[in-house]
Amino acid sequence: MTRITPIILVFVTLITISQSAIARSVEQSIGNVPPINKIDSIVNTVRLPLNKKLSERLINDSLMPPIESLVTSPLNSLPDTLPIGGDILNPAWTEVKVEDNWRAIKNQWIVLADKSTKDKLTSLGASIESDRSYAGLKLSLLRFTVPDNLNSKQALAFYLPEPVVETLDRNHVYQAQSALNIAQTISQPNAEKQSEAQPNQRLLGGPFCADNLRIGMVDSAVQQSHPAFNDVKITAKSFLSGNVKSPTLHGTAVASVLLGKIDNQTALLTGAHLYSAEVFYRQSDYAQGATLNAMIEAINWLIEEHVNVINMSLAGPDNAILKAVINAALEKGVFIVAAAGNEGPAAAAVFPAGYKDVIAVSAIDQNQQPYRWSNQGSHIDYAALGVNVLTAQSQDRTGRESGTSMAAPVVSAALACTLANIPEFNRSAILSALAAKAIDLGPVGKDPIFGLGAIQQ
Repeated sequence: MTRITPIILVFVTLITISQSAIARSVEQSIGNVPPINKIDSIVNTVRLPLNKKLSERLINDSLMPPIESLVTSPLNSLPDTLPIGGDILNPAWTEVKVEDNWRAIKNQWIVLADKSTKDKLTSLGASIESDRSYAGLKLSLLRFTVPDNLNSKQALAFYLPEPVVETLDRNHVYQAQSALNIAQTISQPNAEKQSEAQPNQRLLGGPFCADNLRIGMVDSAVQQSHPAFNDVKITAKSFLSGNVKSPTLHGTAVASVLLGKIDNQTALLTGAHLYSAEVFYRQSDYAQGATLNAMIEAINWLIEEHVNVINMSLAGPDNAILKAVINAALEKGVFIVAAAGNEGPAAAAVFPAGYKDVIAVSAIDQNQQPYRWSNQGSHIDYAALGVNVLTAQSQDRTGRESGTSMAAPVVSAALACTLANIPEFNRSAILSALAAKAIDLGPVGKDPIFGLGAIQQ
């Protein structure tokens, strides 16, 4: 006990000194605080200039950036795993991120079908989702889902012959290629005022043709009741399973570029019959996806309906099956027009626009300047207006969209009219006639920005 007592005394002394110091500090602080009336005066002095500056900024809205400049690519970002349709525990299908940041249906693959391949995959534990012959394409394809340990081309190549592996690829997901300018979305009654404020180059010309022709598009659903489509012939078919509904925003806009009548804007095609293949489903408020499987079924249907020009305002990865399908369609005398993509001028080619003999379309603005997000490259064939384009929107609205999705249908319409006016099918002659319609921009001849030139109304 005698050893502990001095220690206790030291602690008591330190505590007493600290308390005294704190008390003196509080007294000094209180002494420095001004009276309440002085505090009010200080606050009012600060508030006056602050209110003045705020009111000036609120009145002068030119200081604010355009709202569309605030809508950037992060809005399009998607989770690595995304259930589609149904509910979280039982979705219609599940979309995942795969190699090179592309997206695909989880563990699902497609290959050219034959019995031995089917038997081998079944023995490995794969689930056969479909085994189908496509009469229009004259192709037989096998779609299947594999266990996790086989979910790579390398793993499957260990069990399958090399010729089979060359025709094997994922059921990839492809994206729509346009962006809605939110600040410029307008209701139907105000459409004329908006179009006068921001003139559209298309107002300067008449229709490409008034022929009774067929044209197809692989896209989302079209709101056929929209006033822009009065007296327009549209045949639609959905290729989505699991009771998943296709949204109408993107498809309605693309269809309106082809043959919509908005205010004083003349339709590119008058008298045409549009065949609308619905493949896009909703991924988020800002993104729509389409599976390769749905795209295959859509192209096959359009061929069976004797559609010779197909617009594809979508883009995604190179895919062995997609390439085989596109080549099969080309062999049937079909022309494919595709959006070049909105990944920027330094980006690699996206597909199907990147395939040989697919007509790839980049976007330009009203001043014939390249759209800043448009893909470029040696595969670009044509450019067309794709910036701030007045389009029909869902719910009877109109608005402005930008992207190569809006440029591609301009070229599709011109090509359909060219094809209709050449009595005998001759692919080379048809393409030469289309090239004659182009206005050469940039360097003389074909270039990686404008291709052979701009197609304008």
